[in-house]
Amino acid sequence: MGHQKSLFKQAAEWGAPFGIYLSAMASAFIFSDKHIALSAFALAMVLATPFIIYRWLKKRYNAEEGRTSFSNLWMMGILIFMCGSLIACGVSWAVMEYLRPNFFYEQAQHIITQYEATPERFADGMQEVVTTLRMVIEKQGAPRSIDLALTGFWFCSFAGSLLSAFISALIKIFGKRN
Repeated sequence: MGHQKSLFKQAAEWGAPFGIYLSAMASAFIFSDKHIALSAFALAMVLATPFIIYRWLKKRYNAEEGRTSFSNLWMMGILIFMCGSLIACGVSWAVMEYLRPNFFYEQAQHIITQYEATPERFADGMQEVVTTLRMVIEKQGAPRSIDLALTGFWFCSFAGSLLSAFISALIKIFGKRN
């Protein structure tokens, strides 16, 4: 076994390209209402994410000849997600702030329009949601771009932690060196 980079350094190095990946995914979601093909692209990226993380964690596990502990694999996954999410947070903020400044209002208006066209298609509590969205639009009370971006950061970091725990367990249970 050769000299390995520290877990933190390796996670940061993999977190940077992962941040570009997450940024592309977030941007695809933000613009998917304007270009429908972006929805499929973003969904494919979401579905590919566990495989990307598995590949990186397994690579670390193999580089350490199967001696990597569950907690180290899990921590590496968390750090990859946090580094990537931080980059994606900045990009998402910039996209919503400068390219789609009315993103939240457009989405809220779209939900209201869809509900008004066919209210029978929606769940029972949807009228309350529509009323709240109308009030938000009237009072210009939408969350700021930075609020939405930071919410995305924390969601992605938390979901990434859960996904990393699951993948780390799989690697430790089934991870014969190969």
